[in-house]
Amino acid sequence: MKLSEDVYLVGSGEIRLSHELDCHVYLLTDPKEGAIMIDAGSGADSDQIFSNMVNDGYDPSDVKYLFVTHCHADHASGATDIKSKTSCEVISSIQEAPFVEQAPPSDGVRARKKSLFYPEDFKRKYCKVDRALGDKETIEFGKCTITSVILPGHSYGVLCLLVELGKKRAFFSSDAVFVGGAIGLGNWPGCELRTYRENIDKVTGLNVDQLFPGHYLWKIRDGQADLDKAADNLSREWIPPMGGHSHPIY
Repeated sequence: MKLSEDVYLVGSGEIRLSHELDCHVYLLTDPKEGAIMIDAGSGADSDQIFSNMVNDGYDPSDVKYLFVTHCHADHASGATDIKSKTSCEVISSIQEAPFVEQAPPSDGVRARKKSLFYPEDFKRKYCKVDRALGDKETIEFGKCTITSVILPGHSYGVLCLLVELGKKRAFFSSDAVFVGGAIGLGNWPGCELRTYRENIDKVTGLNVDQLFPGHYLWKIRDGQADLDKAADNLSREWIPPMGGHSHPIY
C-alpha cells in the first residue's frame, strides 16, 4: 500500500492489511538499493506481510535492514521471520536491543493475555540484534540519510528515525508520538513519564513533513505540528488522554 513516493505500508493490524496483532510495518524504498523495513509486526502471520510486499512490487530479498523500533511484541516478535526470509541486518537502539533478544524482567505478554489483548496460544519470539544504535547516528541508504532519534518514555529507548527524502523529511515515530500530539504512555515496564518529559524536546525543530507512527493515522504533510504538539502537551500539568485507544504491547 503506497503512502508516498518512497514509503509503503506492508503490514497493519488496525486496517487488517496483516494480522490483527501487528503494528504498522513500513517499507522505505530506494530504486537502486532495495528496501528498509521499519518494524516487524507480531510474527503471528509474517507471510501476509511478505505477500503485501510482493503485491507492491518488492521481493523479500530486497530488504537490507530491519529497524526494530522497540521491544514490544507487536513491533518486534516478527523479527525472526523477517531475518530468516530476507537475511537482512537487524537494527535496534542500545536500550531496546537486550529486550528484542530476550524477555525483559517483567513478563508483559502474560499480563497482556490476562487483559485479553493476546490469545492464550500467542508465543513471543526473540531475535538477535546485529547493530545497536545510539542517539544521532546516521545510516546512508541510497538517496536517503537516516538519523536515529532515541526517545525513552514509551519504552526503554524507542528508536525513532528521521529520514531525509530529497527535499522532504519523514519521521517514523513508532509509539512515541502519534498524529494529534498524543504520546504512548501506559502502565508497563520501561514506560516512564519523567523520561518522556526529559526527552520529548528531541522531536521539536526537525522540520518534518511526513509523520509515520506505529499505529493509527499517518500524515503526508505538516507532520512537525504533531511533534511540536506532543512536546507542548508534556510541558503542561495534565497529559491529554489518547481517546480510549489501546493496542498490544510486549
